[in-house]
Amino acid sequence: MSKTLDNARKKIDTLDNKIHDLLMERAELIVGIAEEKRKNNLQFVHPAREAMMIRRLLARHKGALPTAAIVRIWRELVGAISLMQTGLKVVVALEDGSTDEWDMAKNYFGSVVPMQKSSSSLAALALLREDEASFAVLPWPHDGDENPWWTYLSNHENRKIQIVCALPYGVAKGDQLSLEDKALVLSKDSCFSSGEDNSFLILDIDHSASRARIVEAFKELDFNPVAVYTKSGAELGIQSMHMIEVNDYIAEDDERLRKLESKFTDQEAVCRVVGAYPVPPVYQKSEAEINAQITPLRVQTSKTGI
Repeated sequence: MSKTLDNARKKIDTLDNKIHDLLMERAELIVGIAEEKRKNNLQFVHPAREAMMIRRLLARHKGALPTAAIVRIWRELVGAISLMQTGLKVVVALEDGSTDEWDMAKNYFGSVVPMQKSSSSLAALALLREDEASFAVLPWPHDGDENPWWTYLSNHENRKIQIVCALPYGVAKGDQLSLEDKALVLSKDSCFSSGEDNSFLILDIDHSASRARIVEAFKELDFNPVAVYTKSGAELGIQSMHMIEVNDYIAEDDERLRKLESKFTDQEAVCRVVGAYPVPPVYQKSEAEINAQITPLRVQTSKTGI
């Protein structure tokens, strides 16, 4: 073995020890934070805070290590620490034989967080509602679904459940994911602004109100709708439900929600926020990835829901 190679390996061993020491020190700090949160009955897991942390690290990152690896490393670290703090559990709805949501959940929550499978989104929501799971990972909504899971968020028993995160957590610049390649994370925890977010609102309204008029009303109030998912009540002569995804963080007390309802007084409109998610980081592919022509699985052109 050459002296140069031997010295490099010794230096790597020293760095590994330093990294390990820092990870152990970080974990001890988290233990102290967790204890303070317990004393003050504060929320343990904050996807918005975690998103801001990842964005800060990506902004300062340089060198040969791919930025995608930074996301994976810190998500694994956060997942392990979250388990230590709370003993959180995750349920993943796998419908139509798909395993994509399971892979995305494992990438986000990490390898040590317990995960269980559910055969349906409604069953996963029930586990979350009954506190048998801390988070539920559900398929991204599709417009025109016969019995969409998001309509159940308006039920009184599910009012505490909110959308808090979107998966996959990170995408290479220039890649666009289809709806089948995406999922949403729901929790009873509150969602907060990360500085760059999308929100979901549910509008319960008479079926006579057209989607075009609804989108127009959102834009008039300076909302920026990016997708609309509809459960029509026209055939049954009942209220229709629309879930509208908008660009920006929308708080529950946003006065524009009441103004929106007033635009549809005759249609008995009721609008409420059902969560938000930090916009996942976009990272530049490394030269090695580009040269190897590595591409995400099943990447397609995204479809608008409006």
